[in-house]
Amino acid sequence: MLLMPYLSRIIPPYLPVGVVLLVVVNLFVFFGLQQGDEARLRHAVEYYSGSVLAEIEPDRYRDHLLGRGDHEAVAKFDRLLKNRRGLAPLLEQMEDDRAFMEELRQGAVVPPSDEIYGSWRQARQSFDGLMAGVVGTRYAFRSDQPTLLTAFSSQFLHADVSHLLGNMLVLVLIGPAVEGLIGSAAFLAIYLLGGVAGAGLWMVAASGSGLIGASGAIAAVMGAFSVLLRWRRIPFFYFIIVYFDIIRAPALLALPIWLLNEAVQLLWLGGGRVAYEAHIGGLLCGGLLALPLLRRAQQRLLPEEGEARSAVPAATERRERYLAQARKAMRDADFELARQAYGRAAAHAGHDLAVWQECLNVLKLAPASEAFHLASRSFLRMATREAAVQPMLPAVFIDYLQLAQPRPRLDADRLAALAEVFFAQGRMVELERAARLLHALAPADPRCRRLLLAAAGARRNAGDATVAAALSRLAG
Repeated sequence: MLLMPYLSRIIPPYLPVGVVLLVVVNLFVFFGLQQGDEARLRHAVEYYSGSVLAEIEPDRYRDHLLGRGDHEAVAKFDRLLKNRRGLAPLLEQMEDDRAFMEELRQGAVVPPSDEIYGSWRQARQSFDGLMAGVVGTRYAFRSDQPTLLTAFSSQFLHADVSHLLGNMLVLVLIGPAVEGLIGSAAFLAIYLLGGVAGAGLWMVAASGSGLIGASGAIAAVMGAFSVLLRWRRIPFFYFIIVYFDIIRAPALLALPIWLLNEAVQLLWLGGGRVAYEAHIGGLLCGGLLALPLLRRAQQRLLPEEGEARSAVPAATERRERYLAQARKAMRDADFELARQAYGRAAAHAGHDLAVWQECLNVLKLAPASEAFHLASRSFLRMATREAAVQPMLPAVFIDYLQLAQPRPRLDADRLAALAEVFFAQGRMVELERAARLLHALAPADPRCRRLLLAAAGARRNAGDATVAAALSRLAG
């Protein structure tokens, strides 16, 4: 069974830098670094067939299979052995047998007491050296020789073009939505850590010894996708044998279906060359890592199409009604009623800068009023998240600091967020004001020192060494 979401617009337009980077790196590794692997592997197999290894290891591998009663594997081994072209797949079967390779490397298959041990060991070291030159082998994750490096590097290796393109297609379909909801850094972390978790579960549960491919990492992205979108109904394309269709269902429903599908295929097909354990590990890891990011994702998620069509006209209608009331009250010189109406209009101003300007210009005439505090703080809170209203941010911030009575009502989180935006905009005067206020309000806040030092650097670059030194001292 195949279940794949396809998405309409769920987040504002952006460039998925993380997805693009991962695709480029995967393509570079396969079409660049791995391109000589076929010739290098062929040379290693030729060496093996002409060395003492071909006389020793296959027979002892067959004895190993008989010893553990694996008659199916013995039958497969015998078929490969009779085939003159069967050495490469025979070697693949041996190398992928985790138990045999562990015994071989520990000296249990060819013990030091064996008279052929010396020649075997020398030939085995030479063969291992040749195999180390094969990028897809050297940087694969091996359960008999696991390392953290190969747990990461194996995520960028692929067996063939179809393996690569299949993984990249799923990444391009799902990755941009996840990255847009949580940001590039968090997306890359989930991708890489999910791949490591997939390799870890595969190492514990699988019998094979070599793992390559991005599917564990991509499964982590799929797990995060399900958790982040939760009950959002999205279209899914599904395919069962010869039947396919499209359904709309909550995104979270995909996670147990994907997990069940992987588990059924693992039990039914017995794994084969597909690392279902890595898929399951990646799915679970991605879903768990996404949980702390739910709030961030919900802030960036656009409303569903039905919600957008119904909510936008209602908000616009209320805003225009309140503006009409406020303007009439101003004409009638009923300033208290005007302030109340402008306060209600500001609550529905959205991204309309002209409406915000009109509302705040009137409300700041009564700087001690609750309406002025509420509207100013609402705008500042929105401006730390929405680029569309940030052109007005410096002016509103300074007005609120100068006019608010008895004092501005800004907490440490809001001041830190404002300072970050001012720093990104290059607004160094406003950055310094926000950083100083943050220090006065919460001097132990870990963000305080960094923001004060940023303001000090800006003053220093502007040639004001005295103020820069004072800010540096304040930062400690």
